[in-house]
Amino acid sequence: MKYVGAHVSASGGVENAPLNAQAIGAKSFALFTKNQRQWHAKPLTESSVVAFMENLDKAGIKSEHVLPHDSYLINLGHPEPEGLEKSRIAFLDEMQRCELLGLSLLNFHPGGALRKISEEDSLQLVADSINQVLQQTQGVTAVIENTAGQGSTLV
Repeated sequence: MKYVGAHVSASGGVENAPLNAQAIGAKSFALFTKNQRQWHAKPLTESSVVAFMENLDKAGIKSEHVLPHDSYLINLGHPEPEGLEKSRIAFLDEMQRCELLGLSLLNFHPGGALRKISEEDSLQLVADSINQVLQQTQGVTAVIENTAGQGSTLV
């Protein structure tokens, strides 16, 4: 069976995404669990988490058919300590949000060297970052989204 969907809006609360997917006839969907262009977000409330799960059920969409995407700001291969730490904290938050929502996947871009370190060193930072976060979370698989390799972005 194929599960066709689209990236849907979670405007007004993450709990709205399953209903937005249902409205377009989707059997799967992608979403941002928070504003993808901001570092920080309010924590998910218990009522939002419960409503998200209830709305998945209403829409007839299984949690394993949901692919959340993390913030575009995160760069797990950041060459500077401050940027790397900020990215790791934000990535952990994204993974924990998935845990709370009962989602088993998190789609993310690995980041890039920003022309300040070698690609090999940046790739090692990405690997280290993923491993650190996976040690602090359970049940969520980090799904690396490849890129076109523009600029100093890792592919």
